[in-house]
Amino acid sequence: MKGMSHRRWLWLPGFVLWACGDVEVRPDSKSGEDFERAGAQQIFFDKLADDFLDGTNGDNTDWKFMKVPAKGFLKFTVFWDNKEVDATVEVRDRFGVIVQSWTHSKELEKDEQEMKVEPGTHFIRLHVDKKASVYTIEGHFDAFDTDATDEAVPEALGGDDLLGEPIPDATPVDVGPRKGKPTGKPGPRPVAPPPSGASVEGTIFRMIAGPNGKGTILTLNVGEEKGIRIGSQGQIWCPAGGALPGGTLNVTKVNAKSATAMTAVTPQVIGNCRDVKVKAQ
Repeated sequence: MKGMSHRRWLWLPGFVLWACGDVEVRPDSKSGEDFERAGAQQIFFDKLADDFLDGTNGDNTDWKFMKVPAKGFLKFTVFWDNKEVDATVEVRDRFGVIVQSWTHSKELEKDEQEMKVEPGTHFIRLHVDKKASVYTIEGHFDAFDTDATDEAVPEALGGDDLLGEPIPDATPVDVGPRKGKPTGKPGPRPVAPPPSGASVEGTIFRMIAGPNGKGTILTLNVGEEKGIRIGSQGQIWCPAGGALPGGTLNVTKVNAKSATAMTAVTPQVIGNCRDVKVKAQ
């Protein structure tokens, strides 16, 4: 029978070619049981855990979980053997609500993030779209009553009146020259920002649920050097190219190469919509 089967394949080469061309690797088709939260594997504090993701061959997603015994601060470190991998990491509480989420920066071999947590099981979702990498994950927990001190509460980032503001259709309002006495500090950096009113494209590489669960605190990879200022407004965009409904943002803090912004939408609504366009000033 094997000989007959072999001859039939030889007689029908067109069929063989068609069968080969029909093969398609679907996302998560080879991820195993841990591709969803129900199959999450447990990891333990201060112990390294190794695993592997391959976005090219269908092993896109891993879920892990760890048990948080009390209120405190949870720090995650993820080491990527291939720092070029396109990866995102989410930390969710026992209800599935995103506590923190970030996109791996290809300039770094490891990601480090710290967050406030409540007692209970916490889940970690690691996902890659492209490329492959071995990774090592480690969690460290420090118990601390976050309700007992103002230091654990995010600084005021503006009230609700800053949320939901529409993006200006034209250039931002001209605030005119800055007033005040000279500070004696060096002049502006020799980096020419875009013209006022230009849209600066950037990425959300960190997001945290806002105070009292309202909105989201975003960290953007564009800042003062790109013409971003406190009060700059922008819009969150999704991978398909559409603007996220309600995803307007307002910049509340600026560094040279990054900025903090607030948006009224929650981390769950933002999901994988990580692109932003912000008006330069």
